[in-house]
Amino acid sequence: MLIGFDIGNTHIVTGIYSNNGSQLTSFRTATNANLTEDQYFSYLKTLSDFKNINLKEINSVVISSVVPNLTNIFNFLSKKYFNTEPLIINSKIKLPFTFSKEIESPSTMGADRIVDVAEAIFKYPDKNEIIVIDFGTATTFEIIKNKTYLGGCILPGINMSIDALFSKTSKLPKVRFEKPETVLGRNTVEHINTGIYYGAIGQIKEIISQYKKHLDSPYIISTGGVGKIISNEISEINEYNENLAVDGLFSLFKYNKPEN
Repeated sequence: MLIGFDIGNTHIVTGIYSNNGSQLTSFRTATNANLTEDQYFSYLKTLSDFKNINLKEINSVVISSVVPNLTNIFNFLSKKYFNTEPLIINSKIKLPFTFSKEIESPSTMGADRIVDVAEAIFKYPDKNEIIVIDFGTATTFEIIKNKTYLGGCILPGINMSIDALFSKTSKLPKVRFEKPETVLGRNTVEHINTGIYYGAIGQIKEIISQYKKHLDSPYIISTGGVGKIISNEISEINEYNENLAVDGLFSLFKYNKPEN
């Protein structure tokens, strides 16, 4: 079996897969850079036992991380508990796409974004133009044409915007991201919710419209955190795929180590 860790700034998503690629289970936990490899394994053991999964059957590990300290922690975990050298995702491994000559520093591209682009190409081989929107801690756009990465953009994530508004003001409350009952807010909470909700939709639509000026007919995929909520409001988005990143871990591992 293979275990994949998608380590983000807010959450760590763990996927466990059979050798043929079937996802047996997945877990999501808050990112905490202060925990040790032993503490993380304890968490894995507890949840795996609950799902009747024997961690002793795991013989392969793949890691996508944007938190350097946790990259090291999970590297230690892989060697200590699974007795294997993990595949750590970066721009130097074998990838199913190339970088445009206009991309100045491919090596600085985040592992999470590499996984999104790779899995989009694996999953949609018949699509010549793809836009991937990942609603994570930050919201990211990735533009792919003929298996070439053309570029993208990064903007503050929706929950990050909510947290910033709450932390930088004295009286404004922290709200939950959800569709407001009316655009005519009747109180402060509804005012914030309406602004964040429709402001986010407007941002995404405008960025899509700008990218469409450089493409013919892109297939647009969204994923991550609040992606499902907001994707329902944007007709330009063709599909929401919750497991794009964690499935991409398995795909990239097999692409790099087909013998396993």
